[in-house]
Amino acid sequence: MMSSTRCTVASLLFFAFTALACDGSSPPPGSATGAGGDGTGAGAGGGSSAGTGSSSAGTGSATAGAGAAAGASSAGAGEGGAGGTAGGTAAAGATGNGGSAGGPPPPEEAFTLLFRDDFDQLDAARWQLMTHSWTGNLALFSQSAATIERGQLVLRLTPAPQGTADSSGAAKTFLGAEVRSVASLTYGRVRARVKLARGSAVVSSLVTIYTPWPADNWNELDIECLGAEPNDVQFNAMVYTGAPVQPPVTQSVTPTQHPQKVDLGFDPSEDFHTYQIEWTPSGARFSVDDVLRQEWTERIDLMVLPQNVLMTIWASSSAAWAGAVTAETGRASATYDWIELYRYTP
Repeated sequence: MMSSTRCTVASLLFFAFTALACDGSSPPPGSATGAGGDGTGAGAGGGSSAGTGSSSAGTGSATAGAGAAAGASSAGAGEGGAGGTAGGTAAAGATGNGGSAGGPPPPEEAFTLLFRDDFDQLDAARWQLMTHSWTGNLALFSQSAATIERGQLVLRLTPAPQGTADSSGAAKTFLGAEVRSVASLTYGRVRARVKLARGSAVVSSLVTIYTPWPADNWNELDIECLGAEPNDVQFNAMVYTGAPVQPPVTQSVTPTQHPQKVDLGFDPSEDFHTYQIEWTPSGARFSVDDVLRQEWTERIDLMVLPQNVLMTIWASSSAAWAGAVTAETGRASATYDWIELYRYTP
């Protein structure tokens, strides 16, 4: 999530929780619009997010306690929060027709369903509404941009009120949404039925990402719909390949990206389709409607960190990657019908 914006888009009730906070370019808490608990995230690869903040503002996740009651232990102050893209840009990636050689899929019995959310309500024990941005993201994430409507989660990209800025003071043209899981997942499956967003410069996504910020390491897997040409979906895997750094860090590391654009053969903004990220020690597999579209194994040895699940919509400043801003950019929406999270046990 690097030549365009980091887009790009997991909460396991029985997993150890990763503290969530974020910040992109600067770590101070509190949104410039008063939402609280956010920061500006530099993202790594076209991606969804980086930044501090929580759904209920202030100094961290107000949902962590509820999550702990669900059977996991919360990390507390709402720290963490990578996501986004280093330098706010995302690698464009080559375009292909999908498919991947790869090895045999892992056995189905290796995956245990942790929960399915049909979005009858926004469950604060599972999800946080983030309030931050990063360089290259023209939108400030806002709690008001995510709503539950008729049993579905709707994320909207809308024009921002005049004077909207992130915590670093950078002006933001739009309001977008990032719904982030309270808990994290180390190996597993994320599966969601989604109608992705159409609109030039619009990015909607399903993402897993290691969230401490500034990032001392980087693990991220993305399915990103670029609304200017929605038939092309970008799959991306990002890992840090540099020298180890010792937390705490003051400046985020920069990941190496492995993006791949795939022509799905249909417009994912016209109807619902099922998108899946499957992560095991042997590889990451990206599927659409139960058809394997991309498999990544190149540096799977580095993809070992606990990751949170993100559902996002935002606007990219990179016209070459996601298209130029037009009148339709501020009228975009993505709808998530349901999501399932699975734990992987070899």
